[in-house]
Amino acid sequence: MKKICTLILISVMAVCSFGVMTASADTTQYSPAPLAETATQSKLYLVPGTYLSGGQTVENTVPSGATKLSASECEAIFTDNAYLCTLDRGSKLPVPTSTRKDKDGNAYCFNGWWTIKDATVTYYKSVPKLTETTFFYADWRADLSQRKDPIIPDGGTIVEPNHYLVLQHADGTTENVKLIRGFTNISSAETLGYAFAAELKVEGLELKQGDSFVVYTTGLKDSDKAEKSPIGGSNKRWSITLEASTQKDNDTKTYLSALDSAYYTVEPRVTYILETAGVYNLYIKYFSGGSNMAVYMEPMGLA
Repeated sequence: MKKICTLILISVMAVCSFGVMTASADTTQYSPAPLAETATQSKLYLVPGTYLSGGQTVENTVPSGATKLSASECEAIFTDNAYLCTLDRGSKLPVPTSTRKDKDGNAYCFNGWWTIKDATVTYYKSVPKLTETTFFYADWRADLSQRKDPIIPDGGTIVEPNHYLVLQHADGTTENVKLIRGFTNISSAETLGYAFAAELKVEGLELKQGDSFVVYTTGLKDSDKAEKSPIGGSNKRWSITLEASTQKDNDTKTYLSALDSAYYTVEPRVTYILETAGVYNLYIKYFSGGSNMAVYMEPMGLA
């Protein structure tokens, strides 16, 4: 009996050992190979800009250190006349070229490459360490100077500012409110005669129900004088877009009303509609050759 039990125990152990060995062999055979790591490479795009001459768009160029993108490649990154930088980190950035001149015949000079992030503009002289795909824009200046807001000359004559709005109060009185030019990271916005996409703004604008305004700006279609905007496009129509921010849960249509679009013979007036008075920050951009004016307004202090 003892011998029989011993034989049975040896048989069970043999079967178990075989099962363990088999499982071990199966695990080794079907264990998936570790996935290869996929390296991602951030890209640096150089955008030398364009300008209008005789009604035609002329492109500035980057003669070295970058490869010009095709029209379809530019469309894919939503940027006109873009170049892919081919220089290594730490290399001096190339100097772009332009044939643009101002109304007095002064050539536009290159003043550096800039980019904007978190509302901060930074200029670069060499290729930085990239942590994400980045766009550098060329800063062009005529006679090494930016267009400046006018000053009061001798004699006390007040020169009209480049950008302002005519605010008509509900009681019939009017006042001119100066708009300050700033940067925007939306590269498709009009430059208003500067070397970068521009945004106009005014902070602390007080409005009451029935107040309305019309915006005047310089630089649309290379104009040197402030004109009523938006301007009529190829079909002699203009449009006004009242923007909203999902991030701040704020919609300009809460406070303002305006015609979505109309012919150039209709005044592009924007009206304050709330019953309660308020103090606001107002931001304005232009698109489509100046035929579309985008307006965004939010209460002061909105987080």
